[in-house]
Amino acid sequence: MRDPGSVASQRGKPNSGQAGKAEFRDSALTVNGVARASAAGVIFPLSIVAGYLLGKWLGGALRVGPWPAFAGAALGAVAGFWNLYRLLRGLEDGGGLP
Repeated sequence: MRDPGSVASQRGKPNSGQAGKAEFRDSALTVNGVARASAAGVIFPLSIVAGYLLGKWLGGALRVGPWPAFAGAALGAVAGFWNLYRLLRGLEDGGGLP
């Protein structure tokens, strides 16, 4: 149930609409930040797996054994760290990926 007095008291405040907009903007920024930060948990492992699979395919195509798969995983880890760095740097600056 709504209290009729609370509605009347809100009408008398001149900045009640602006406060609602600021709260919405803050919550949108928080949700956006959480979404971008959760992308970090996906980007890093996917980079490693993609590098490994690409290296495994290359090793099979060249018939040189499993070593390209390990090199691909290492390069995927480097790429994952680089993307993680860029993502977190973008969050620090208030944006996302540059």
